[in-house]
Amino acid sequence: MGKIVGAAVVCHQPAIMAPREFRERLGQGADTSMIAGFTLVREAIDTVQADTLVIFDTHWMTTVEHIYAGADRYTGIYTSDELPLLITDHEYDYAGAPALARAIEGTAKERNIPALNCTNTRVAQHYPTLNVLHYLKKGGKVEERVLSVGSCQTAQKHNFLDFGAALSAAIDRTDGRVVLLASGGMSHTFWPLDTIFDHSAYTTDNVRSPEARAMDERIIDLWQDGDHASVIDLHTEYLPFNPEGQFGHYLMMVGALGGRACKARGRKMSNYENAVGTGQVHMWFDV
Repeated sequence: MGKIVGAAVVCHQPAIMAPREFRERLGQGADTSMIAGFTLVREAIDTVQADTLVIFDTHWMTTVEHIYAGADRYTGIYTSDELPLLITDHEYDYAGAPALARAIEGTAKERNIPALNCTNTRVAQHYPTLNVLHYLKKGGKVEERVLSVGSCQTAQKHNFLDFGAALSAAIDRTDGRVVLLASGGMSHTFWPLDTIFDHSAYTTDNVRSPEARAMDERIIDLWQDGDHASVIDLHTEYLPFNPEGQFGHYLMMVGALGGRACKARGRKMSNYENAVGTGQVHMWFDV
């Protein structure tokens, strides 16, 4: 019987893929804490002896159903069409999690949840998955099986939670030790183009507004208290601050952990930071 052995909200902001010199220039002399944070996330994954990573990818936008990539293996070369100067000719090679993908087909169908197991190996890759895997490699390789999951842009809170619950039921039917990684930011409004590089430092005074920063910090506090019911209840109030992917990455993760009943306490594995207006953090949850 499979088991969820850990979970985390993780940052994938593209500057992490740049050389340190570039990152420190953006940070006005200071590097982002996300790089060191990934070392802590890696250690946490090793501690729970995970063999499978489920990555909720906030850039893989779907429309009429939940979609996840269920082929045996994904290999290729990726260049970001958003930021080709930062992520270019990035080679990727990771094993999929086809048995888990097939199991989700069953549990989603039983619950009347629209979901598609996409086994086409040429399905587009996105950097919320690839950036995270880049930093979680061991010996230059991704050791775990990986299931990348899209974010349905027409889904509402209950849809994300329901899909997470179906995922959890599917994990029960397999034999994996699974870590859930919600790859996305918090409040997500960028500064205008004319001033965006005036706000590139990672300090939180550069988050887009004091109100957005306050809401991010409120949610981080609730995560650290293990009060996921309150975070779920805050979702409608959070939406005006444009949480990345409607916060679907977190909602699917917590749906798999029991939804409102989840009491997993969060441990920060990075600072809470700015990325050109958006709020970012690595937060690990012991389950």
